[in-house]
Amino acid sequence: MDTLHLDISPNVQWLTSPQLAMPSVAAMVIWQGLGFTMVLFLAGLSSIPQELYEAAKIDGAGAWQRFRGITIPLLQPTMVFVLVTGLIGGMQVLTPMYVMTQGGPLNATKSIVYHLYNQAFLLLRFGYASSLAFVLFAIILILTLIQFRFLRTRWQY
Repeated sequence: MDTLHLDISPNVQWLTSPQLAMPSVAAMVIWQGLGFTMVLFLAGLSSIPQELYEAAKIDGAGAWQRFRGITIPLLQPTMVFVLVTGLIGGMQVLTPMYVMTQGGPLNATKSIVYHLYNQAFLLLRFGYASSLAFVLFAIILILTLIQFRFLRTRWQY
């Protein structure tokens, strides 16, 4: 069956194949968060004063120079926020994996959060789950501090 004249087979095992299950869940999570990310970038873009673009245009800056010299630097705080919250959200994904695959074929979509959930609420091992949660917190904290270290702005506005 040819859908929209694309060469896509309707028999692809998106959620039952160990190779395709995690990319399928990841694509769904990315698509789910794309709207919020775009709203954040639109807010960041609308906060850039138009006078800066006008002054750069008067000074003879081209479109690429204005983008590279004004838009990117002034969007850097928004980019840092999106990257940090994206990392934190990505490390805590449970619901899509639970709803779509229940850990997946051959545990292909089992994450630390899914393992934590199973240990706490299915096996009632609350102490172990609590220690897993603390380890997850420590990993997220370390990765966030690394992001802040490498993505910090070196100027103030």
